[in-house]
Amino acid sequence: MKKRVLALIMVMAMAGNLTATVYAADDSNSESSDDVIKVRVAGLPEYKPYTYVDENENLTGYDIEVLKAIDEIAPEIECEFSYTQWDSMLPGLDADKYDVVTCRIYKSDEREEMYLYPKYPFLYAGSAIISNKDDPMDSLDDLKGKKVGAIVGDSTAALEEEYLEENPDAFTIEYMDGTTPQMLDGIINGRVDATINDPFAARSIAEEAGIADRLYFSDEMCVGEFAYFLLAKTDKGQQIADIIDKYLPQLYYNGTLAELAKEYLGSDSGVTGMSENGVFEEDTLEDFRANEK
Repeated sequence: MKKRVLALIMVMAMAGNLTATVYAADDSNSESSDDVIKVRVAGLPEYKPYTYVDENENLTGYDIEVLKAIDEIAPEIECEFSYTQWDSMLPGLDADKYDVVTCRIYKSDEREEMYLYPKYPFLYAGSAIISNKDDPMDSLDDLKGKKVGAIVGDSTAALEEEYLEENPDAFTIEYMDGTTPQMLDGIINGRVDATINDPFAARSIAEEAGIADRLYFSDEMCVGEFAYFLLAKTDKGQQIADIIDKYLPQLYYNGTLAELAKEYLGSDSGVTGMSENGVFEEDTLEDFRANEK
């Protein structure tokens, strides 16, 4: 727990009367608020399991808890959490309302021109196969001859279509108007055999609906990307990014990231997936630091 000396209390006994006087602490002898970078973090209120508001109106979720864990061990920063809507996130960075925004954000050339990413990601996520627990499927080859559900207009529908262009007759797409919960129901009732979607978000939806035990969520990503925190491209933003990069590897190697992933995502595959895809490949933090460039 971070400890800060907030005031120096001097007690003076004069003429039998006890008088207490409070003075601000001398900066030369204690850590003042000027020594700590205030980090204003914004997440989304309804993007479970990555960032959401719990029953006590507190912002939580995997992304948020990772930042809280960094905040716990980094004396250089103090995070303040709030939530907003997606349409307000990037304008909030532009207007200096937030320092960091998060909601499982991937890199893009357009964003890299305008904003700042830390060097290290905190998750490897994307799309995986979701199928009936009685007929589990992990790879695209497992879908051969199957009916694969796709929500009209969803990005994963485009993924399935692109795969079929290169692999005709691999499976049949069953288009559905609706939502992810309806798609999961479609798998359970046999309308489709599987779908391709974010397994962490889908598992969270299934758990809330009480049907997670009837579904299989593959840990093998069909398409995966690293997720990063996004910061304003300013001197302060660079300071915060450097601090994240300083402490995030520690959370990976001491098992904190895996524990948070299991708790909030239902699986630590998105954490182990980082090392499998080129980040945190070393066996120990010491080896990682020795090879860090």
